[in-house]
Order: sequence, then structure tokens, then C-alpha cells
Amino acid sequence: MRGIRGIALGLNALLIGSVTAFGATTKTVKFDTRNAGESKAVTNWGEDATWVNYYNAKKSAEYAGSEIDFVRIGFYLHEPYNEDGSLSAGQIEMLDSALKFADMIDAKIPIMLSPNNEKGILDWYKKSNGSARIDRWYNVMLKSKEYVEARGHKVVAVEAFKEPDWKKWNMGGQDDLDELLELCEDWGVERVGPSTLSTGQAEQWYEEIDSNLDAGSTHTLGGTMEQHIDFIDTVKDDKKSFMNPEVHALVEVIVGAEEGIDSACWWDQINKGRATFMRACQGSRLAYVVVENNWSAACVYRGPDGVLYGFASTNERDNGIATSYKFVCANADVSYCLDGDAGKGAFRKKGEPFLVHAKIKGKGKESITRWFTIIPKNTSK
Repeated sequence: MRGIRGIALGLNALLIGSVTAFGATTKTVKFDTRNAGESKAVTNWGEDATWVNYYNAKKSAEYAGSEIDFVRIGFYLHEPYNEDGSLSAGQIEMLDSALKFADMIDAKIPIMLSPNNEKGILDWYKKSNGSARIDRWYNVMLKSKEYVEARGHKVVAVEAFKEPDWKKWNMGGQDDLDELLELCEDWGVERVGPSTLSTGQAEQWYEEIDSNLDAGSTHTLGGTMEQHIDFIDTVKDDKKSFMNPEVHALVEVIVGAEEGIDSACWWDQINKGRATFMRACQGSRLAYVVVENNWSAACVYRGPDGVLYGFASTNERDNGIATSYKFVCANADVSYCLDGDAGKGAFRKKGEPFLVHAKIKGKGKESITRWFTIIPKNTSK
């Protein structure tokens, strides 16, 4: 469990204060430009292509470029493979489509394999009792790895199941996942799991498969932030690495960096805000505020380029609650430039707040990233 670190996190949230009115939460993010800060970095970054969108590949390469370390693509269980064990024409077609995405980022980019749930999982890969046909499932994984590597990409990580706690995806059980991961032991890649949809389900899946895992993982589309942090602690206490294999909102990596996760893979496009955080977090963190009940957080980093960056985010879907943050510089007059636009900077005197709303919108409740550069005007002793 979270122990001393979790208690300190809760006390920090209380000390910075909050204002609640009509269900809204406002927190103060106080920072000092003179502080050296702390190292809080995520060092391994991926882009997801299990949902293939070439526009996303183009923009991700444009904004993140060499910061992208791997691409996560699907292996396909939507139709049977051939009688001789080779992949079907439809499976190869889908792999080629995903690899085209990867090639748009880098022709030699390392690959992470994961089930492609969007195309569906055929009952042919399942037994009548709902468990997985291990021989068939594993054969597709192995043949997909061989195909990808024949195309010039090295497979560096694998998920045997993706979101197995959501029954719509037609996965098997914990024993099936454990057996599949064990079969991958001699691949020489990082075995990642359980990759549950809800962080609230991660612990019970993990307990059954941890002996055949190299990296613990979960998505955060369900469950609480407290459960998420507790699960990260469990995995790190087991001396395993931690991956967030499908990041939907910036808050996931703001919190993840604080909790010591090792890698993260973006769902959808790596936009300017995401790419900026990828670079900024390699520097030093000057301020961090978390609102666990809202699945929201904000931070200030000094990037390796010496520039100050602020970020605020709330999680997607029903577990994210809109939160406002007042950024306050304790020692200097500063300008806050939303989206890095210095021509539209908002000037604030020392101690005056700059208000940012971290919210979600739309039918699918999409998380809206807020980020800005911070330009000091003077420094007071």
C-alpha cells in the first residue's frame, strides 16, 4: 500500500488548500523559479497504433519525433489463420496497415504487440467455457512477431491480453493470461500486463500472473486514482517496471512521473501538449498538486532547455471531474503563455494567480490538455 508516501501526498493536498463551491474544486499550484526542483521523469515513450490512424502518425512524428521510443500495434484474432499455421491474408493486411503507421514515425521503430480488440476476437480462439484456446492464440502472437521482425522492426514488448476485465472484448481468464505470458518467456521481450481497462481490477489480475510479468500495467478508464497509485506501488515494490500502455489523458503521466512509472504509450495523437510534457519532464519538477477524488493533477517543470512549463489535466470518462488550478509564482513577475504562444502571454505579478481549468468535454468525455510556458520578468530575493 501507499504508506508514508501516500500520507505525505494527502497532507500536501491539504496544505495547499482548496475552494469548493457548487461542486467545483480550485487548487493552488505554488512554485519558485529559483528552486532546483526534483527529478520526476518518464523515460520510455510509445505511440499506439492498435487504432490505426495515419493522420495521428504524421502529427505524432511531427510533434514528438525522436522522443518516440516504440509503437504499439495489434496482432489480429478476427479470423482464423491458415491450416498450415501461417497468418491469413486478412491478418497480414491488418498488420501491414499498422506497420505503415509505424514506418511513418521511423522505419526501424521498435514494436510492442497487443491484441487488436477493435477488429474483434473470433470465438474460434476461445473454448466453449469462455477460456482461451492457448495454442491458437499463441500461434497468432508468435507468427505476428516473426512477420513484424521480417519487416525490419524489433519486437521489444508484448501484451497477451488487453482490457480483459471488459467482457465485450472476449478475452479469457487469469490462468489463460498467465500461460500465454509464460510461453513468451524465451522471446527476450518485456512481458506486460494485466492491462486491465479499470485500475480497480488490476490488482486481482496481477496477483495471478505476476511471476510471468516483467512490467505491471493498467489503463485508467475506470477506477480511482487511489487504486491506480496503490497498484503502481505494488508493482514497484515487486521490483518490476511499470508501464501505462494506453494513456488517454495527460494527468495519467503527470501522476505517473511522480509515482515512478517507467514507460507510457499514448492513445490517439501525440499533440503539442503531450510532446511538450515528454520533453519537459526530462528536466526537474518544481511543483505538483493532485486532486485524487477528481482524477486530476497539475505541475510545473523546468525542461532541459531551461524553459518553465505548466500543465493541468483531468482524466477522461466518468472518473474525471473538472478542476481549476491557480498557478502562483512566489518570487517573480511572470507571463503565462497558453500553448506556448509568447504573443498571447498573460502577465501576473509575483503572488498573483493565473487560473487554468482542467476539464473534459463532449459525448465521449475527452480530456482537454492545458499547457503553457512560464516566462519570468524579474527575480526577487
